[in-house]
Amino acid sequence: MSGLLSRKLLGAVVALSFLTNACGTEEKAVAPQAIPVKLQTLETASLIDSSEYVGTLQAKGRVNLAPQITGRILSIFVQQGDTVKRGQKIAELEPTQQQEQVNAATAQVNVEKARLGQTQAEYQAAEAEKARTAAELERTRADVEDAKAQLALARVNHERSSFLVKQGVNPKQDLDDKVRDLETSKAQLNAREKALQAAQESLHAAEKRVQQALANIDAQKASVTQAEGQLGAVGQELERNTIVAPIDGVVASFDQRKIGDIINSGEELTTITNNEVFELNINIPTEYRSRLRTGLSVKIIEGEGSEGVEGKVTYIAPLVDQNTQSIHTKVSFNNDGSLRDREYVTVRVIWDKQPGVLVPTTAVSTLGGQRFVFVAAPRETQNGEQSLVAKQKPIQVGDIQGQDYQVVSGVKAGDRVAVSRILDLQDGTPIAEESLTSEKTVEP
Repeated sequence: MSGLLSRKLLGAVVALSFLTNACGTEEKAVAPQAIPVKLQTLETASLIDSSEYVGTLQAKGRVNLAPQITGRILSIFVQQGDTVKRGQKIAELEPTQQQEQVNAATAQVNVEKARLGQTQAEYQAAEAEKARTAAELERTRADVEDAKAQLALARVNHERSSFLVKQGVNPKQDLDDKVRDLETSKAQLNAREKALQAAQESLHAAEKRVQQALANIDAQKASVTQAEGQLGAVGQELERNTIVAPIDGVVASFDQRKIGDIINSGEELTTITNNEVFELNINIPTEYRSRLRTGLSVKIIEGEGSEGVEGKVTYIAPLVDQNTQSIHTKVSFNNDGSLRDREYVTVRVIWDKQPGVLVPTTAVSTLGGQRFVFVAAPRETQNGEQSLVAKQKPIQVGDIQGQDYQVVSGVKAGDRVAVSRILDLQDGTPIAEESLTSEKTVEP
């Protein structure tokens, strides 16, 4: 009886041993394989607090080129897309009418100058006449003085002769001669005094003629100045026949078929744009008024979300727009060659930067409103080898920055997160880092 029991017990042990070995073999056969994933090590980065706006770039230097006169287009010296310098000739209008006006004004200037020369000659003649009359006056004065002396002598001789005749010394004939001489001297003095008066009147008239000649010269000089001013004015009109670039820049659309056509004063011929500096007008909500300041960094966002040219806030309106409750703000960009006038762009205003961690958006999954990442954690196998498993960690994220989330909590710099095949992972799933070699050799 006991032998039979022993044989049965031995059979049970053998059967149990067989089942145990079979189960161990099955466990080894179905042990999960490590899933190859790409891992990315999180690094410390700058977390950017920003807002996005849209607007149209405007070249700071742009002019609509138009003639100041009406005329027929004679020549065009540039083409669309040409780079021009300030003062460079752009086009020329036919100068027929303006040239005729210049010729007429030039002729009038010559006429007025000839008249001025004639007036100056008349002045010189008047001055010469004045000098001659003055000299004649001095001679007449000398003659008057001489006549006065002759009269005084004649009176002395008359008195002496009258005394001597009364004394009977001289005959009466001598007194008669002295009376005649006295009368002659009086007549000569009277004539010379009249001549002196005439000379004085002639000198006064000559002086008036000189004054009038001077006045004529001044008037004629004014006429010359007026004629020259008119010539300058029509000369400017003639210069306006040549249209030049007022700024450095690039020529926009320029229709060559306009040659020979009449273009009116003020009619746009083309546009010249200086693409070195652009301005962007945006409206910032008043909720940001305490953070808005000149010098803030503003970056243009490219098509794939990457950041392009960086600019600065250069102007902030002092008043709030009551209708939109926003603040008109200007941003200036130095062109690196990629910007175009009137280009519609999206920009990012950078309010602040803080150190933190970014996690790729491809590493984040969502379950029940909670976001997770899979962090690679080391694990030692039964045979003592090191391996990796995916540890599911809940995280809190902020704004998207480029292709990454800003991390609020949950992971830190140095953590290695899975960025591929996250839909195949669960907490504790064995993983293996996908090698760069295998990644490069995989066929598309």
